[in-house]
Amino acid sequence: MDAAGLRELYDHHAWAMDRLLARALEVSPEAAAELPRPDGLSLRDTLAHIISAEGNWLARFQRRERYGSFRPDSVAGVADGWIALQAEVRLFLAGLDTADLGRPIVRDTHSRDRGTLGAGITHVIMHGAQHTAEAAELLTRLGHSPGQLDYMEFLDLRELDLPFFRPT
Repeated sequence: MDAAGLRELYDHHAWAMDRLLARALEVSPEAAAELPRPDGLSLRDTLAHIISAEGNWLARFQRRERYGSFRPDSVAGVADGWIALQAEVRLFLAGLDTADLGRPIVRDTHSRDRGTLGAGITHVIMHGAQHTAEAAELLTRLGHSPGQLDYMEFLDLRELDLPFFRPT
C-alpha cells in the first residue's frame, strides 16, 4: 500500500464517520447514552472511542504526548471532537509519502507493540471499521440507520459527485 492508497482508505473511514455522526445527532441524548453494546458501550461512547483511539495513534505517529481520553457528554460533543481531530489527521496524512510508511513506530515496551507507520495507519482504519459497524448496528436498532457504509458505495458517490449523506 502506498501513501495515496492509505489516504483514500482513510477518506472512506472519515466518510463513514460523517454518515454515522449525522444520523447519531438525530437520536435523543438519552438513547445515545443508554443503549449499550454487549461490552457496555453506548452509541455516544462507541463513537467517542473511535476518536479517542485515533487521536492517541496520531500522537504516536507524530512522536508526541498522548491525545488522552475523549469522553464528551453528548453526540454533539463527539461531532465537535471529530471535526477538530480531522484537521490534524488530514494535515498529517497529506504530508506523508510512501517512504514514510516504513518508519518504525514506538508504542509501548510490550513485546507486541511494534510495527511501521503504514501498519499503524492501517490499524487505525480497520479499528475504525470495526467500531463504525457496531455504531451502525446501534443506530439501526434505534431507527436511524446510516445506510450503506461500503467502500464501493463511497467510491460510487464520490465518482458521481453526489452528496455523501441524505437523511431518510
